[in-house]
Amino acid sequence: MPSPLFITGATGQIGRWLLHALLLQAPSQPLALALRDPARQLAMLRRWLSARGIADAPLNQMQAHPYCLEDTGAAQALIHQLRPQTLVHLAARFEWGLDATTARRAQLQATAALWEAQTDPGGHAGRFVAVGGYMTQHQPQLAHLGISADGRADWQRVYRRIGAYEASKLETQAHMSALARHLGRPWLCVHPATVCGHAVEGELPAHAALHALCRQLIGGRLQALPGSPHHQLPVVSVDHVAGFLAHLALDPQVQSGDFVLMDQASPSFHALVRELAGSLGVSAPRWTLPLPLMRGLLRLPGLAAWSGTSAESLDFLIRDPAFNTRPAEALSLRWGLQPPPLSQALAATAHFVRQDSGLLNRADLAA
Repeated sequence: MPSPLFITGATGQIGRWLLHALLLQAPSQPLALALRDPARQLAMLRRWLSARGIADAPLNQMQAHPYCLEDTGAAQALIHQLRPQTLVHLAARFEWGLDATTARRAQLQATAALWEAQTDPGGHAGRFVAVGGYMTQHQPQLAHLGISADGRADWQRVYRRIGAYEASKLETQAHMSALARHLGRPWLCVHPATVCGHAVEGELPAHAALHALCRQLIGGRLQALPGSPHHQLPVVSVDHVAGFLAHLALDPQVQSGDFVLMDQASPSFHALVRELAGSLGVSAPRWTLPLPLMRGLLRLPGLAAWSGTSAESLDFLIRDPAFNTRPAEALSLRWGLQPPPLSQALAATAHFVRQDSGLLNRADLAA
């Protein structure tokens, strides 16, 4: 029997569609899923995949194993036991207002533990695929925060400035890249832009940025647009991210590198809001506020909770979308992978949020 592909975070938005893509492309490939509640979540995933055309035989290739982000020792033991040919690490803790210790444990320490066990040349030295984020590749922001090319920074200051969630993502990328260079081991990471829903179903979880943005528009709680017409929130559809990850997981020729995924058709943030509002059948805000002022307002007691957003989220709006997407585009071309039309994916996303159709049991999908 071939070695399994090992996947953490399989119940998340990207994880479910990754499973769907893998079971279509390689239906006989064993999949080892690291789940917090293995029996219940595996049953949920099988129901979800079956409803989207995956037959019983491929579904039986999935086996679940207990996993907890914070239990790094148990995670490493599981890697040593299963010896996966490729490990795809999607699990993370997404939450605004995290403290630095909790965020570091869930992002940096969890990633480092899995990577060390998976790439150890004294073990089986398998492939490791991580998922980071596009802001870890945004050089103007990194320079603004004082993060050097070799990963050095005043990390306490970075955490204070942008919040623990995004700071822990930046620190993880910087630390792992430097550690990989130092030890001479591969580091392979995919960096999606803000992920919208599936181009057909529009499905995305309630905590996703665009789900929250659509809810704000529906509820009339976005009174003014943050930033200027030049600010952008780069977007990519979840089916393109999942398809890219599936091809990458099954392509042993790619051992290392950073790959930024974003749709080149991404509009400015203000145009994005207007497009979503049009699909939702509501009016977009006419007024704008500078980002520093909006950030200050969202720190007022109760305003962030009322509006459904956080000051931390504003750091994802950028004026200079200077990203190197060529490596990801070259691989996509080699694989014959084309992203769906972004306008279709955004319209489907808005439709999903507006209908609140109940396709997902979000309690079951909690990682």
